[in-house]
Amino acid sequence: MSDAPRDRGLHAPLGVAAARSALVKWVDDAGDAGRTFLQVRLLSTRPGVYEVRHRRDTHRSLPSLSTVTNDPFAAREIAQATNGGGYRPLKTAPNLRQGWVIGDLDARGLWTALDYLYPGCAAHWHAARTGTLRVTHWRETAARQSGIYGSVKLLPDDAVRNAVRACCGDAVCLRRVAWDVDAGTPLALATEGEPEHETVPCPEACSLFISFARKVLVLERSPRTDLPGLAPLNAAETEQVRALVAAAASGTLGTAREGEFDEPTNPRRLRYLAARIAQARAGATAHDGGDALPCEGCPRPVPCAGCPLI
Repeated sequence: MSDAPRDRGLHAPLGVAAARSALVKWVDDAGDAGRTFLQVRLLSTRPGVYEVRHRRDTHRSLPSLSTVTNDPFAAREIAQATNGGGYRPLKTAPNLRQGWVIGDLDARGLWTALDYLYPGCAAHWHAARTGTLRVTHWRETAARQSGIYGSVKLLPDDAVRNAVRACCGDAVCLRRVAWDVDAGTPLALATEGEPEHETVPCPEACSLFISFARKVLVLERSPRTDLPGLAPLNAAETEQVRALVAAAASGTLGTAREGEFDEPTNPRRLRYLAARIAQARAGATAHDGGDALPCEGCPRPVPCAGCPLI
């Protein structure tokens, strides 16, 4: 259930001190094996001293890595870019760069470094382990949006589910969604496989998802035409298929940035199209979007019910 108004924003109500103590004990208890937290390995190198590195660099020697000593704030710069130098708007995307180690950290430094790499994740991890995690469901989050994002509240339930499959699946975000459509309407999503890391919950839709939901609304309000053997597609989705083939042929597939949702080959756009086609082929009723969902600058003399423009 979503929080009462007085509690909103307190997704991890036990606070930082309790979560930090639990994290340090968890790492200490692992001994020489260390712990995997999302894409990093946390290790106690000696009593009260810790290091953080990419989990794929676990067996690399220190001379082969870019080493930072006793500076947890170096994690902020590390978290900004992928191996290829691309910006990472979502810090829990599975594209953290490799080749570094931050060592000689005390308990507070370990917490600080991890919080720069994965903001808020350790606190939410601890709240989930103690059964105190508070979530904010989608309808409540959507109702708070205004301006150009105010219309996301109009997304039908099936579109919300497909948007979550596309934007929050294991292949694009390492967190696990803990919120539902609303308190009485579950997302009921299947996982994409067992994680190779400690599970970290997502208590509320992030800004990237809200931006993606706005793009999904644009797609859902456009009329679609039946294509035998495939699924009903609108003009933008047909262009996506063409762009996908062209990108695959030219070797440029996968170059669209995470947040560029106007790009036809954006990975979340493609995942949404795949989810919707799978749903249609499974026999679900496709939403044509043309009659029920208003658009920005809608020319209709009589606005639709719930129109965000009035």
